[in-house]
Amino acid sequence: MFNWFKRRGKKEDSYQSNEDWINGLESPPDDNAIRALRKVLIRGLKPALSKYVDRELDQFVEDVAQDSLLKILDNIHTFRGESKFTTWAMKIAVREGLTELRRKRYDDISLDDLKHEDDDSEIRSMSVADNQPAPDRTTHESQLMEKMMTIINQELTEKQKIAIKAIVISGIPPSVVAEQLGTNRNALYKVVHDARLKLKHRFELEGIDPDEMLNKL
Repeated sequence: MFNWFKRRGKKEDSYQSNEDWINGLESPPDDNAIRALRKVLIRGLKPALSKYVDRELDQFVEDVAQDSLLKILDNIHTFRGESKFTTWAMKIAVREGLTELRRKRYDDISLDDLKHEDDDSEIRSMSVADNQPAPDRTTHESQLMEKMMTIINQELTEKQKIAIKAIVISGIPPSVVAEQLGTNRNALYKVVHDARLKLKHRFELEGIDPDEMLNKL
């Protein structure tokens, strides 16, 4: 209790060393330490994210700084002192900002659009390397892509198909896919893992090299 009262007497600009930051932010965190770190994050986030944000940069940085503060406070026990505390905190904040930018990029995308079995142009246009002459290779690749699409539609559950198409083929961030599917990232990775195992088993039964195909997924 004495240490907490002592910390409350520190000014915002007095947080310099790693020990200062840890003492100020460990539970219960001191308001002055939080305000000081928020200023540090905002000051560093603006130049770090400015090239990715074309409008309302200040508001975006404010929001990211606030979310990052919560994450830093939740994970402060993992700080090992191998770098300056502010450097460690800034890495978390920049990562949070980039993740949010990726998520915003797909705000208007609905996974319902991936449920249509005939909307598989991306998969059918994928290239599978082999050593055949060019004309034969084109036919061979086309046949393999058709076969892959048939197997995907026959073997996978609706959720597995959506996950494979969204994450692996369309490149939608797992956090966005998980949110739209009403699940979490760990559960989503399990869905993708199980889907790949199903495809591998079916490829082997069909006499198709599973490594050649799964490297494309």
